[in-house]
Amino acid sequence: MGILNRHRPTPRQPLTAPAPIGLVEEFSQRLIVGWVSVPPGSPPTRVVLRLGDLQVSATYATPGPSMSGSGSVLRNPVPGQPAPQSRLAHPWQVPMIAGPADDRRNSPDEIRTFSFRVRGIWEYARPSTPVSVSTGGVRLPIMGHGMFLRPPHRGRRTVAELRRRFEAGYLLTQNGRIALSKQLDHEWQRAVMSLYTRVRERLSEAYGYDVFFLYGTLLGAVREGGYIGHDIDFDAGYVSDHRTGPLAAAELRDIALLLIRDGLDVDCRLTALHIVDPDHPGHRIDLFHTWFDDDGVLRFPFGVAGTRQVYETEWSGTREIEFPGGRGLVPVAAEALVAQLYGEDWRQPKPGFNWNLDRTESAPEGRLTTAMRTMAYWANFYARNSYASGSTFFEFVNARADTPATIIDIGCGDGRDSCAFAVAGRQVLGLDQSPVGIENAAAHAHRLEVADHCRFLVCDVADIDDLRRALDQGVERGEEPLMFYLRFFLHAIDDEVQDGLLAAIDTHARAGDYFAAEFRTDKDEQNSHVHTRHYRRFQNAAEFSARLTGELRFEILHEEERTGLSPYRDEDPVLYRVIARR
Repeated sequence: MGILNRHRPTPRQPLTAPAPIGLVEEFSQRLIVGWVSVPPGSPPTRVVLRLGDLQVSATYATPGPSMSGSGSVLRNPVPGQPAPQSRLAHPWQVPMIAGPADDRRNSPDEIRTFSFRVRGIWEYARPSTPVSVSTGGVRLPIMGHGMFLRPPHRGRRTVAELRRRFEAGYLLTQNGRIALSKQLDHEWQRAVMSLYTRVRERLSEAYGYDVFFLYGTLLGAVREGGYIGHDIDFDAGYVSDHRTGPLAAAELRDIALLLIRDGLDVDCRLTALHIVDPDHPGHRIDLFHTWFDDDGVLRFPFGVAGTRQVYETEWSGTREIEFPGGRGLVPVAAEALVAQLYGEDWRQPKPGFNWNLDRTESAPEGRLTTAMRTMAYWANFYARNSYASGSTFFEFVNARADTPATIIDIGCGDGRDSCAFAVAGRQVLGLDQSPVGIENAAAHAHRLEVADHCRFLVCDVADIDDLRRALDQGVERGEEPLMFYLRFFLHAIDDEVQDGLLAAIDTHARAGDYFAAEFRTDKDEQNSHVHTRHYRRFQNAAEFSARLTGELRFEILHEEERTGLSPYRDEDPVLYRVIARR
């Protein structure tokens, strides 16, 4: 009897739903990335992020190959932005063994991926506060941590404070910060709609283009009937009349220059313009360019996260709608465009949407070149900045007894040093590719009553013929020596343009002519910089000196490489300063 009892079957346990299969693969101070495996055709998979028992955010996992293996965020940066580095991960989590290179998670079912940006939650977290990610009420394991993560540091605030902020209308935004919902931020709504209307009217007047809501702003208009609460910016765009990416990109640069002339502060990026009204500097709109290619497909340099395409044959223009803060334009075929931008599951809110992970396609041929962005940068810079006196390099050169009476200021910008030389009694020809800079330089010369001593020409040194014609004018005034003057210019052009410039100077320089330059060297490359939004190239001073005396046949009269030559605010760059004579 005892033997029979030992083989009696145990009572059957109550049936429960199977635990979800998934994993949080990456968990850094800025980003959470993970996946869940579900049977094909399953309902949308909601994923929740919690700090203790407080729901911080919720998103929907996306089916399809939007993320490729562990570490994917390090391989797919936003165009024009530096790739995130592994230093963003918590120190206790690295190094990690690399995951698969494709979309396998060793599951026969459908893989759906998700992400959250979380940089703003840590000031409310403490080591006693578990951070967890769950779906269907069940926590997902976090690689290297188990079923939850404990923050290693004590934040300045508490979960209770975060709860009160959420109750007041704050939330975790798309970029991971805690901010007032855009649906409740009425001041922001009025400011961005006013700026949008100004840009819309200007492009309609100048180009005949309709500027309509795009990306997150369009998604909010279609899905929410207003702004998306967790969105962080205002997006607008237009369809260019051009049929190729390079021409559409050049047009966007021209639009940037137009808006700068109209008094707006414009940051020209690879795929969009960031536009700010200087009278309201805390509010920005982004303007994107699109075009229909020769196959009639609507192209987006910034990219899309969907798999369908919008064709010219289905484009029916735009229509005006009421929108919080004003009125705006949306495409007539708005839902088709939203599906191209965000995928067929665009109706599911995704506060954790991440272009690094979710982008499926882009049109890189429409990105603005370095030269285009540099031109817009300097136009914007000269429109926003001015100097009352010459630079320290001007003071050094002007004080030399052997400095010639004629100066060709190459890359003169807004004429700061050109006008200073003219005030000192010298004749000056200033050259710059920026029409805004040249206009400001000429106006500055008139204010100083030295216009008779200063001439200014718009000249793109990358255009060799244009440069040669300008230098011809500079050297035609007689046989007296002159100086080719280049301050803070050589580090703003690339190697190829510098080669062409030096060759043109070599051709035009006569015996007795001078060469004066000051630029950042490779010893300054790792230092912090005040102005960082434009192209910079750091070259070796010794190599440049050797080229100047060898290939270009100049004699060095003075050269030095050090800090202290031109400090600006908190920056003291390592510069190479040289004076030479042929």
